[in-house]
Amino acid sequence: MVLSCLMLGYADLMTTNEILHLGLGELNPFMRLAQDWFGMWWMIPKLSLTYLVMWLLWRSNNVFNIALVVAFCSTPVLNNLALIAGTN
Repeated sequence: MVLSCLMLGYADLMTTNEILHLGLGELNPFMRLAQDWFGMWWMIPKLSLTYLVMWLLWRSNNVFNIALVVAFCSTPVLNNLALIAGTN
């Protein structure tokens, strides 16, 4: 389950890039700030947060909480896919 968090983080990164290429913007104010500050290197803070979440999940012993966090991590990916589908 922890590795699925990494895959969802990568999927979020790729779908966000696609949204940016379509001319839409980032809805998350923290990532929008990272994009303004870091320019094309905004992916580093995004992936750093993904690795931080993975490390915290790795230390957890509660499988239910891990599954809940992984399900929560899928929300931005699903939202991004809906936005991409809506533009086509």
